[in-house]
Amino acid sequence: MAKIGLSVFCLRCLVLLAACLLPATTAVAQTRDKALTQRLHRIAGQLALPGFSVAIVRDGKIVYRHSEGVTDLNARTPVARDSLFGIASVTKSMTGIIMEQLEREGQIRLDDPLLAYPLDAGWHPPEGIGDPNITLGDVLSMSAGDRPGETYVYNGARFNLLSGVFDRVSQTASPQSYVTQNRQRILRPLGMDDTMAGYQKDSPLAARAVKRYEAQPSAHGWDYVERPYDWDAAYPASGLISTIDDLAKYAAALDGNALVGQSAYDRLTAPRHGHPYGYGWFTQVSHGGLRLHWVFGYGQAESALFLRVPDKKLTFIFLSNADTPSALAQLDYADALRQPFGLAFLDTWVMGGKTIDFDRPVADVAKTLGETPPPMVVEALLNEALMQAYRARMTGEGAERAVQLTELLQRVAPDRFGAPDVYMLRLLSDVSSPGLEAPARRLVAAFDTDKDRRPVVTFWSGNVLEKLGDREGAMASYRKLCDYAGFDDEPMKAQACEQLGRHELATGKVADGRRHLWHSAIMSRHANGWRDYDRKLKLLADTKGLD
Repeated sequence: MAKIGLSVFCLRCLVLLAACLLPATTAVAQTRDKALTQRLHRIAGQLALPGFSVAIVRDGKIVYRHSEGVTDLNARTPVARDSLFGIASVTKSMTGIIMEQLEREGQIRLDDPLLAYPLDAGWHPPEGIGDPNITLGDVLSMSAGDRPGETYVYNGARFNLLSGVFDRVSQTASPQSYVTQNRQRILRPLGMDDTMAGYQKDSPLAARAVKRYEAQPSAHGWDYVERPYDWDAAYPASGLISTIDDLAKYAAALDGNALVGQSAYDRLTAPRHGHPYGYGWFTQVSHGGLRLHWVFGYGQAESALFLRVPDKKLTFIFLSNADTPSALAQLDYADALRQPFGLAFLDTWVMGGKTIDFDRPVADVAKTLGETPPPMVVEALLNEALMQAYRARMTGEGAERAVQLTELLQRVAPDRFGAPDVYMLRLLSDVSSPGLEAPARRLVAAFDTDKDRRPVVTFWSGNVLEKLGDREGAMASYRKLCDYAGFDDEPMKAQACEQLGRHELATGKVADGRRHLWHSAIMSRHANGWRDYDRKLKLLADTKGLD
């Protein structure tokens, strides 16, 4: 009896203890959620977003939800829980899962040559296939350019070269072949009934699809232009139109290993060849050893982020009916922290970080940061500088503040200018001041462009050197990119060849200038950039008589 009585007493103690802790725990959660909501609201205001919707999924359930703005700038219809958004390349994560399933079933091998399957050149210019030995795995891991299996370059369109796999497996033609497999293997099993495979105007779901908006550069604030849905199917690379709740079902399925087992998921999200990309998934280790698996969407007029913290079974889902969040973040260079909405989630929900009021004068911000701010505060400062530089490019506002914030970053985190970080190159290609000249040169010198062959490195290094007045150094950087084998489906290579060609023509190297301009024109034509192609042909015609 004594033992039973003691057990009951202990149980009562535990119940009382839980009751005491519950209000405190709830208060902490409410404070955290309020901080996240405030940060999301401010970022959306800086970008003047038409609308967005966010959810956090934990252990398969939505535990936080927030939306703002409108689905239609004219009708001013508020974003609803069941609004449909284009998710663009978030589709790629599903393609990776389907390819893993097909290999497990023995229908394909990721080591198979790409050219062992039907090739529809209409999806992507064959010129982008620099080596006939490229494998399915190379395409799936974004390592199919220049040196297959070695060089990582994110190329969203190249993913559609996998359409031949689905044509063979489904015994139907693209794009229906991919739609069939996605529905059978992802959408129907998970009950994702509010997801369209492309915009189906006759579907009952179409009425809930948001209007899409693309930001245009303007000297008078944000200028968002509506863009119609111009696709009616889904593809290996993109094309699904979905809701927060349907994507929450997808997150829950990943938490519960309902689509692939744990070992298969680990394979999908393992870095390939030391790159930041697995099979359809970005993968990185952030501050404090935090593992992140994620994929983003960047369409002409939509943005999306599907960010998993697998060790905590947390997923952050972000959807917007504008291109600006992804255009700003440029996530193809593989750092989820550069997406400001995603960083706000990680900082408040995972790291328990402190919110910085970046709306105050920079001198006050500097006092708050102190001499050695913690890592996540430095990340927030970098994002703020990038966002203000982006605002300056798009609206003419924020340029001076971007410089001030970058100078502050140099003071509190000078090591960021000595590491080969492409986002820092992006920032310094936009901002400049006398105090940033030495850090900028140090940053460019941190890259080994003989080994790091990503087009962004040589192109933005050239941009930075031009800002520093080192014209010859900039041209040497552009020349490396222009003369690299491969990458002829990369817009940056076309831009580098044009800038190099123009410089050579202006300095009397007419034959070299014509050759590089012609190379740039051909790349534009392959990418269906006929307007650019015609413009470059005109430039070539105007070189007559320069010899």
